[in-house]
Amino acid sequence: MWSCPHWVGSLFPTGARAPSFLGHYARVFNAVEGNSTFYGVPPAATFTRWRESTPEGFRFCLKVPRTITHDRMLTGAERPWAEFITASAALGDRAGPTMIQLPPGFGPARLAALARWLEALPVDRSFAVEPRHPAYFDGGAAHRDLDALLRERAVDRVIFDATVLHASRAVDPEIVAAQERKPRLPVASATTAMHPIVRLVGVGVPGACVEAFEHWADRIAVWIGEGRSPFVFVHTPDDRDVPALCASFHAALGRRLDVGTLPAWPTPASGQISLFDP
Repeated sequence: MWSCPHWVGSLFPTGARAPSFLGHYARVFNAVEGNSTFYGVPPAATFTRWRESTPEGFRFCLKVPRTITHDRMLTGAERPWAEFITASAALGDRAGPTMIQLPPGFGPARLAALARWLEALPVDRSFAVEPRHPAYFDGGAAHRDLDALLRERAVDRVIFDATVLHASRAVDPEIVAAQERKPRLPVASATTAMHPIVRLVGVGVPGACVEAFEHWADRIAVWIGEGRSPFVFVHTPDDRDVPALCASFHAALGRRLDVGTLPAWPTPASGQISLFDP
């Protein structure tokens, strides 16, 4: 996401308004989750505006509309799929991997439907699948079959890690609500293609994310060494501290390989990084 009013005065200049948020965000970070498309397909003009608000090299990782994945379970959804693909084509070279988030009820019996869907995907885009059914995380037959299918189709697996969130004992109502809402699943961290997506859900409590960031920095440094181009997104229940957390993760990765430096923003994160770095 990029439209977070909590970031006005830190990542965004004081007085910044919502229409300018994306441009400010894209001056510092080079990718974003497009979560709004999960709830509906904006007109092509909106995708064009997003493209024009971001620099070359920026990437949007859009979520496929829930009408396709959750309501129709990838069956009989050709028309809304065509609408989504046609409208989002306006992103042009700003399009990153498109995320197909499957609902918890999309179990092993539906793998054939997923296989048919992946077979028909456009060849000029990259895609990633985020499963939520427990059978895809237990190392059993369905888990192995899904990973084999994704590798065969050169489709990435979205890796969802909410370990930090669920380990928190904080009584903050937003954290408790997020713990109830976010799935508690094992972390399946095997890669199946060249653009793995890691979604880390933590909390903005000082030091809470350090161990997870060190773990993922180790793994992602290996992936980069293998020639992969991973995407990493960080969330917290209110997302207030996410820019500083992202800078902290970037610093952890920078201790392992050269990833350059993040551009400064109006209130640089350097004063906050000590809250999160070891």
